[in-house]
Amino acid sequence: MYLIASVQGTLWALLLLRTVMTAHPLYATLLALLSVCSTAGAQVLRCEDTQGRVTYTNTTCPHDQRMQEVAPPLSAEEQARQDAQYQQALERKREQQLLRAEQEAAQRKAEAERAAAAAAKRPPQPIIVQEPQAPPASPVYVPVPVPQRPPMHRPVPPPPPAHKPHPDGAGYHCNVFRCWDGKGNVWTRP
Repeated sequence: MYLIASVQGTLWALLLLRTVMTAHPLYATLLALLSVCSTAGAQVLRCEDTQGRVTYTNTTCPHDQRMQEVAPPLSAEEQARQDAQYQQALERKREQQLLRAEQEAAQRKAEAERAAAAAAKRPPQPIIVQEPQAPPASPVYVPVPVPQRPPMHRPVPPPPPAHKPHPDGAGYHCNVFRCWDGKGNVWTRP
């Protein structure tokens, strides 16, 4: 809306500029500048800080505040025009939905007719009857071999190791548990 008002204001300014330009060029320039600036609306920003306090300004908000542009209120004429556009858009949308639903219904109907025609052209499936097999007259028993397992016995423990004979004679020494000779051989005492 501001753009339309700005363009209309500019056109009036140019018309006045043309008539006044002959009288005084500075006056014409000043008049054109005022007409352009008068149609531009001021921008209003709503600033809200973290504590919920709200301020309105025409400059930018501080970086720690959330900024939202506030639109100027619409005039009664603009509101009526906007409502009319909204109603027209709703009506167009309803018409498009109805048209789309009709097209889809027609398409489904055509597909069903095509499927019915194709089914009518196909020959019927042959009926195949299978007779069930008769059960055997008597059950057949087949011997099943069972593997033989060896009896479960504990294995026989290995025999104790053979006892080393004690060397006869001198040259070895014994204590309570062991005996050893001078060559580094060690054995348990008998």
